[in-house]
Formats: sequence, structure tokens, C-alpha cells
Amino acid sequence: MVKKIYLIRHGETDLNKKRAFYGSLDVPINETGIKQATHLREKMAEKKVDAVFTSGLKRAQMTGDIVFPDKSKKSEVGFNEKGFGLWEGLVADEIEAAFPKEWQAWLDAPFDYIPPEAEAFLTFKKRVIEAFKGILEDYKQADDIAIVSHLGVIRVLITYLDPKQDFWSVEIAQDGYLEWVLEE
Repeated sequence: MVKKIYLIRHGETDLNKKRAFYGSLDVPINETGIKQATHLREKMAEKKVDAVFTSGLKRAQMTGDIVFPDKSKKSEVGFNEKGFGLWEGLVADEIEAAFPKEWQAWLDAPFDYIPPEAEAFLTFKKRVIEAFKGILEDYKQADDIAIVSHLGVIRVLITYLDPKQDFWSVEIAQDGYLEWVLEE
């Protein structure tokens, strides 16, 4: 049975640095992201990890390849970040200028309001949890697993594992990880 899960956020991208909404855009990590992943590889070197999963997006896969160079990795699109539709690639000020009513609606109810052409939060949450349950079932023999994904995915997983956690309060540095011990 899986006993320990390492939740790892991908390294920095240029859109990250810009603070853009870019959930489903498939962009690589930048030079800083490569340094972050290299630093994380050093932190993770002592950890015994039996299986490594990444989202289907390039930034998570690149991070996983750097952090775990000698491990095979399984891409799981269920761990892709939430898609933000027409808002992808834009920063908050640009969204507010182009979509003022929609922006306010999202600020008022971020879990309920669906931005234009975006993935609904509940659909995203269900997708992430189903992928997580699937790997726990398929990898019962593994003791420790790592999931290299995105901040939104990690927030969903932490609030699923501990419903008392506040979604917006879950933070993780891009050269850090969260370690979660599962109870038997």
C-alpha cells in the first residue's frame, strides 16, 4: 500500500514569472525553473521513491525529468492544471480589462463561476481526484510515490486528503515539495 506521497510543483515558467493564468497552455520551464528543479533533485536524492507521475504538460514533465533522472515516469493527464479558457496567457489586469463582468463574477465565486471556455472547477477537481485514486489502486505495491504537477492540482489533493485545509492557503515553492503520509 502507498504510504507516502511527495507532491512536487513544476519549476518556474516565463508565464509564471509574469503571473499569467495559463493552466492548459503547454509551456516549458525557464532557466530559473531548471535551477529550481536541480535544487529539488538534491533535496529528493535521499528519498526512496518507487513511482513517479507527472502531468501531461511539458513544464511538469521537464521538472520530473530533472528531479528524477534515473526513474521512469508515467504521464497522467488527470494531473494537468485547470484550463482557464479565454483567460489563458493573460494577467489579472488584462482579464479585468477584457472581461470586467466575468472577472468580478469569478472573484466573487471562484469555485462556481466558469470563465469563458474554461474548465469548471468541479470538473477539474473530479478529474484530479479520480487520477489520484487510480494511481493508488494501480500502484498498491509501491511504498512511496511522487506526483510532479501544478499548484491547483496540489491544492485539490491536499484538500481532498485533509478537508479541513483551505484551498487558497495551500502553498508550495517551486523548488520544494509537500510530503504526505497516508494512514493505513
